[in-house]
Parts: sequence; structure tokens; C-alpha cells
Amino acid sequence: MQKLSEKVLNSNTIILTIVAVLLSIALFFTCLLLGVFKIHSAEETAVDKQVKASASQADSIDLGNTLREITVDEVFERDAIPAYSYAEVASMDMSKPSGVTVDDLKLVTRYELVGLEEKLYQMEQDYNLNCLFLLGIASHESAYGTSQFHPNNICGYGYSGFDSKEDCLDQVGRALAKYYLNPSGPYYKGTTIDAVNRTYAADPAWDSKVANKVTYFYKVISEKHNARLNELK
Repeated sequence: MQKLSEKVLNSNTIILTIVAVLLSIALFFTCLLLGVFKIHSAEETAVDKQVKASASQADSIDLGNTLREITVDEVFERDAIPAYSYAEVASMDMSKPSGVTVDDLKLVTRYELVGLEEKLYQMEQDYNLNCLFLLGIASHESAYGTSQFHPNNICGYGYSGFDSKEDCLDQVGRALAKYYLNPSGPYYKGTTIDAVNRTYAADPAWDSKVANKVTYFYKVISEKHNARLNELK
């Protein structure tokens, strides 16, 4: 009987020991989870404070204005028009587009050439030539459209008139691109104003007169165009 009681006592001791171990393990993991929760909570609090601080700093920096300034700088760098010197214009490839806009052309058209800006711009797009060169020819040959030997022949091209000034620009623009500035063209001598002069005009000083006009156009457009861009700053 005594032995039986001892066995029961030993069994109870083992069970209590196991329960105590299990409780200890459970308590350990509970504390561990609570610690992790506190760490995450602290991190969230820190992040929240950082976000609020960043937002406060953004207000003081004026993020919208900063982004605007960056955008304006990029626009200015891309759209600035150089004021080329006479020497630079004289050596310029006139088979390459000028890159000016219709509004830029409105700054330099005069007298009877006013209103032809869209057409001049279109000639650059259609024939891939410098429309300021075409405007320079028209400005020189017809005194800005005020003097014409034949009706609407504002470019002094050929010996007949045209249906309109726009028609003249279209035909001369096409002829320049196809015959004078094209290496396969019958009148090709190069792509500078001087090279075109050799087969376009009898006046040996024609190129310098046209180049002077183009240089002036670039100067005015550069000053006005870039002034407008500076107003954005």
C-alpha cells in the first residue's frame, strides 16, 4: 500500500513538473511576442514622426515651386534659341531646320510678309529646310514683300508670277529642297547660303545680303524668345 502511494506521488510530481515547464515556455513566448510588438510600435511611431517632419520640411521648401523651377530649367535648356553670328550663319547648313516656332517668326516678318508665318513654318516641316533662310530670300528679293517684278513673286524666282505669296513660298521651298540643297539636285553646290548663291542668283553679293537678314532674324528671335522663357523663372 505504501509503495502504491509513493508511485502516485511520483507521478503527480512528474505531471506538475511538466506543467511548470510548459507554463514557463508559454510565458517566454508571450514575453517575446510582447517585445516584438513594442519594437514594431516604436518603429511605427518613429516613422510617423519622420513623415510628419518631412511634410513640415516640404512645406518650408515649397515643393511645388521647386518642381516648377526644375521644369522651367529643362524647358529653357531645350528651347533656347542661339543668337548666331554672321560667320556662323554663313557657314550654316540650310538644309537643316531652324527649330523656330510660328510665334518666333511673327517677331521678324515685316510689311507684306506679315501673315505668312504659318506657311514659312510649314515649309520647314514639309521640306526639312531652314525657314529663316526662305524668309531671308523673300525679305531681300522683295523688300519684305513690298516690291515684286511679277505678281506674288516675293522670292525673285523665275520670270513669272504666282497665284499667291503662299504659292510662291511653297514652290521656292520645294525647289530649294529638291534642286539646290539636295546633293542629287542639278543646281547643288553645297548647303550654305553662298553655295546656293552660285546657281540661284546672278548677284555675287546675294549671299551676304541674305545671310545678314538671317543673322538679324536669329538675333531678334533669340532675344525675344529667351526673354519669354526667362519670365517663367
